[in-house]
Amino acid sequence: MSEGRGLPERAPRFVPMRGFGEGGARRAFRPSRGLPAAVAALALLGIGGLTAVHVVSALLGLPVKLVPYDQWARWASTTAWDDGRVLAVASALTLLGLVLILIAAVPGRGRMVALRTGDPDLVVGLPRRALARALRARANEVDGVRDAGARMYGWHADVSVRTDLRDTAALGQRVRAAVEDELARLAPAHHVALHLRVHGPS
Repeated sequence: MSEGRGLPERAPRFVPMRGFGEGGARRAFRPSRGLPAAVAALALLGIGGLTAVHVVSALLGLPVKLVPYDQWARWASTTAWDDGRVLAVASALTLLGLVLILIAAVPGRGRMVALRTGDPDLVVGLPRRALARALRARANEVDGVRDAGARMYGWHADVSVRTDLRDTAALGQRVRAAVEDELARLAPAHHVALHLRVHGPS
């Protein structure tokens, strides 16, 4: 859907997402870990290719020594397990494995925010920048606001407003109510925490 128009109509928060289940809408818009997966796949492909070349060439009687396996084998056979170099290599490989597991387990931040609709089997996606623009526009509609800005940080909406009024506390309450009403209208599937800053006259 386009960023500038086509925002969903008011959708009550209690509308269930029957076709997605609990948390299914959020998972549907999670980005895939394409780059880390591609790097790991290319690394495994390279290792497997080198191994195949060495094995096949040795079987044909024309060994190709692209990798110094003999030197590595001699080093491994003459080095104790408690040697500092062995421990360092083992630690590095363990750390690399843990990093890969962490990358695979922790989802990335998607560009789209899942929004509920009036249909329990339908969930739409709104770009994060479009959601921030909608919140900024709603804050700008509040009387007394000279200028407003909004940004999305994960599942936090950071809204800042500038005003020429001295009573920034009352204005902040009105802005918060207006922005929260806009969030309720858009109805994100994931709770969005609001952080509001009001800058009065200097």
